[in-house]
Amino acid sequence: MVREIILLPEFAPGFVEIKNKIPKFQYRKSLEESLSQRDLTKEKCIDLLKCMLLIRNLEEMICELREKKGRYGPMKYLYIGATHVSIGQEAVSTGAISAISPHDYITSHHRGHGDALAKGYFVIKSMSDTSLINLIREDEELADFLGFEVKDKTHAELVEEALRLHLFRGIAELFGKEAGYCKGRGGSMHIADFSRGHLGANAIVGGSMGMAVGSGMASRYFEDRRLTLCFAGDGAFNNGIAHETINMATMAQFTNGLMSKRFGIPIVFAAVNNQYGMTGQQRGEVTGIEFLAERSFGYNKEGMHAEIINGMDVLAVRDATKRAAELAREGRGPVFLEFWCYRFKGHNVKDRLDRPEDETYRALKELEAWTKIDPLKTFSKELIEEKIITPEELEKLKRESRARNESMAAKAAEAKSPDPEKMYFGLFSPTGSSEVPEKFRASPILKKPEFLKRDPHVPITYGEAVTEALFQEMKRDRRVVLWGEDIADYGGAYGVTTGLLEIFGRERIFNTAISEAAIIGSGAGAALRGLRPVVEIMYIDFILQALDQLGNQAAKWKYMSGGQAILPLTIRTTIGGGKGYAGQHSQSLEAILAHLPGLKIAAPSDAYDAKGMLASAIRDDNLVVFIEHQNLYR
Repeated sequence: MVREIILLPEFAPGFVEIKNKIPKFQYRKSLEESLSQRDLTKEKCIDLLKCMLLIRNLEEMICELREKKGRYGPMKYLYIGATHVSIGQEAVSTGAISAISPHDYITSHHRGHGDALAKGYFVIKSMSDTSLINLIREDEELADFLGFEVKDKTHAELVEEALRLHLFRGIAELFGKEAGYCKGRGGSMHIADFSRGHLGANAIVGGSMGMAVGSGMASRYFEDRRLTLCFAGDGAFNNGIAHETINMATMAQFTNGLMSKRFGIPIVFAAVNNQYGMTGQQRGEVTGIEFLAERSFGYNKEGMHAEIINGMDVLAVRDATKRAAELAREGRGPVFLEFWCYRFKGHNVKDRLDRPEDETYRALKELEAWTKIDPLKTFSKELIEEKIITPEELEKLKRESRARNESMAAKAAEAKSPDPEKMYFGLFSPTGSSEVPEKFRASPILKKPEFLKRDPHVPITYGEAVTEALFQEMKRDRRVVLWGEDIADYGGAYGVTTGLLEIFGRERIFNTAISEAAIIGSGAGAALRGLRPVVEIMYIDFILQALDQLGNQAAKWKYMSGGQAILPLTIRTTIGGGKGYAGQHSQSLEAILAHLPGLKIAAPSDAYDAKGMLASAIRDDNLVVFIEHQNLYR
C-alpha cells in the first residue's frame, strides 16, 4: 500500500539471518565498583533501600489486614479490596523507576502497588523545597487532617511529609476513600497519579499496554524526550494485546524514512516475569520458550535491544533500565527488558504456601530458594558490607518505615468515604477544545486541497462532509492525528480519507496493521498525553475485537482515575448492510456500545450532521464513537 516501497516477486534461495543472542544476567558489578565508577552515590543507595522498604511495608499491611482479620499494628480495619501483593518484586519497581526521569511516564499492572509507590518516591526526591511545600499544601483540608506543617521545615523534613502524603493517598485508594489518588474509584488494581507521570495500573492482564504505546507515540510526535516505561506481568505477554501493541510500536515507518523523522517509539517494555501468570508456569508449561525476550526478534531485526535481567538485584535492574532509557531517548526504541523475579506470596492472600499440603502448583523448596535472595536482604547486606549503613541504622530504617505505614494506614482508615451524591463524578469531562493553544495552531499544508473545492450548485455528499470535517480539524489543530487500517495512501475502505496524506503528510495520518485493539488502546494513551487522535475501525463488526480496550480501558479511564484523565479520542467506524457481505460485515452494534459507561455515540444521518457532529466529536474532551453509514456515503 506504500508506493515508495516496491515489492517484487523475488524467490532466490537462501537463508534469513536472525541475530540469535540476547544478553542474559550480564550485570556483575559489585556495589563497591558502582560507587567507585560513580554510577551510584551513597545517598542513592539509601534511597533504593528506603523505597523497597516502603513497598514491602505496604504489601505486608495488606497481608496482615486479611490474615489477622483486620488487625494491623494498633489499628483495626476491615479491608475488602484485592490482595495482589508484590512481595519479593520490590527490586524491579525500585530499580527501574529510579533509572528514569521524574518527567517520564509509567503504566502498570494488577500487582502494581510497588510501581505506584516507587514513581511517587523518586519524583518527590527530585523536588525543590517550594515544590514540596506546594504539594503538601495543595489540599489544605487534607494537610490539616494529617497534621502536616511546612513552616520552618528542613528539606529532609519536607521530603518526609511529602512521602507520608504520598503513602497516605495510596493507602486511602486501597481503602476506597475519597482522599485516595483516584477518589476511591480505582482501588488496589487501578492506582494512577497523572501529576507524577503514573498513567495507571490495570486489572485486565496486559490492559495498559495499548495506552503505553499511545503515550510513546505522543512523545515521538511532541518530541519531548519523555519515555514511557510499560510494566506488565509475564502472563500479559501471552495475551493478544501484547502482540498487537508491540507490533505497532515497532512499525518500520517510524524509523525507515517513510515519515518525516526517523525516530522509534520511546517506550521500554518491562516484562515482570515472576514465573507465574496466576498459577500457570511460564517456563515448561504454558509457553514453548524459556524466556519471553526470545520473542523480541519477531518484531524487528534488532530484537528490540532485548535483555534478560536478574530482577532480584536492584542494581542490575537499575543499570539495564538506565541503558534502555538512553536508547529510547535517542530514537532507537522500543526496548524489551525481561526481569526475572519471584512473588513470595501467591496470586492473592488466599493462595498460600506455608505447609507441604499447600503445594498445589509450586513447591516449598522453590519458594525457599528464592527467598534466600530476597532483594531487601541481599541489598541490605551489601550496604552493611560497604559500610554505607550499620546494622543499627538498618534496623532504625525498618522501624521508621513500618511506623510511617502504620500511621498513614490509621489515618486512611479514618478518612471520609466517597459521597454517594458524587457517584457520577468523573464519568465525562464537561470541557472541549474551543480554543487551540497557539503552539498547535496553523498546521503546515504540504499540498493545496484542490479536491475539496465545492460546486456552489451541488450539495456535498455525506462522505465529502466527513472528509471536509477531518481536513478542517486537522488544519485547525496540529494535535489531531489520524491512524487506522488502510487510511493513508488508499484513503480508507470508503475513500473518506483520500487526499489527506498528500496534504498533511504521514506524521499526521498513517496506516496501522490489522490490530483493532492496539488502534483503540494507542489512541487512548495518546489522548491521555495531549493528542486528539481520530482512529478508524473499518467496520463496527470489528470493534468486537477491541471491546476490552474500548469498554474497560478508554471508556473507564477517566472515571476510575477519579476524574484525572482528559481523553479526547474519536473512533470512526461504519455500519450498513445490503452489500452482500453477510453477517460479519453488516451489523449495527451501536446498542451494544450504548451499554458501556464513559463513552458517547454519534450517528449522523445526513451530510450536514456528519460534518458538524464529527467536528464536535474531535473537539470534545471525551471518548466518542462516531458511526458512519456506508450506504449514505455517496
